[in-house]
Amino acid sequence: VRIFIRSRITRVTLGLFLATFIFSVIILVSDRASVPSAAQFAPIVSVTTLLALTVATVFGFVAYLHGVVRLMRVQYLLETIATESRPAIEENFPPASAYVDAEPPLADPSPRRLCYTGPTGVITATDLHGLVELCRQNQCWLELTVGVGEYLGHGTPVALVHGGDLREGDVTRFFLIRGERTFVQDPAFGFRQLADVAIRALSPAVNDPTTGVQAIDRISDLLALTGSRPDPTGLRVDASGTVRVKRKLRNFDAMLVLALTEVIRYGADAPQVVRRLRGMFDELQSTLPADRQAAIGRQRSLLEAAADAALPAPFTEVASAADREGLG
Repeated sequence: VRIFIRSRITRVTLGLFLATFIFSVIILVSDRASVPSAAQFAPIVSVTTLLALTVATVFGFVAYLHGVVRLMRVQYLLETIATESRPAIEENFPPASAYVDAEPPLADPSPRRLCYTGPTGVITATDLHGLVELCRQNQCWLELTVGVGEYLGHGTPVALVHGGDLREGDVTRFFLIRGERTFVQDPAFGFRQLADVAIRALSPAVNDPTTGVQAIDRISDLLALTGSRPDPTGLRVDASGTVRVKRKLRNFDAMLVLALTEVIRYGADAPQVVRRLRGMFDELQSTLPADRQAAIGRQRSLLEAAADAALPAPFTEVASAADREGLG
């Protein structure tokens, strides 16, 4: 629904429909009092414009139908999610060259806890530069206890203040709070959506393991991108190199658990899904650094245990092979 609403073809087509209707009404009710009743009146410019709008509306409606059919295809949905997830991953998992040397902040033994008191909603973005400048001006550093994508309710602890006298409103004014999650600063949201598509396809009411495999294809691609970069420290420094903000972020291990746990849970009895997951683990273990192997091994062990418990015995042999296409 979100992708449909944000579609440009949807907006342009609805705009053409509305423009044509309003322009037609304006022409019909326009004042012609200055024209003699017996005279023939032909508003050439208006009629020509209306004709052009009508032709554009027809073509727009055809394009709209084509766009709606494309939006209904699961492959388009999956690729759109993966495409929008990559910038968030690249921003939150920067390459090693983006990091600077900084002294770890000194923790206050009794930091001041700030709790949220504003309107409820989901954190969709955080102005990190503003928070850094706020802490620099107050000679303190801030430890955020909530991350982008989390829901804020009344009384939710949002931050710990070390060495300063900040208030809750001083900090939360740098939060963008809306009704739902977005891809901005939230790489986990893409994994969440892909996992949701996969487990819905693997539901007994649907039984569509092929769609589940297509979702795993995108999950594998995003995990390879995430695992090839160092885990984020979450630290932000000011111009002098002093740490001012520590934000809450998921590392690669957490992304791996988020992306695969439920897919393994609901796909462990589908030979196609099991084969695809085995192929994904082989690929990740052969391409990612050594420090990622333990986390991948844990998920592989989870898959083995789940498949042994869920797969009927006659399908054990066919599911034991690793296959990047599932069953083709």
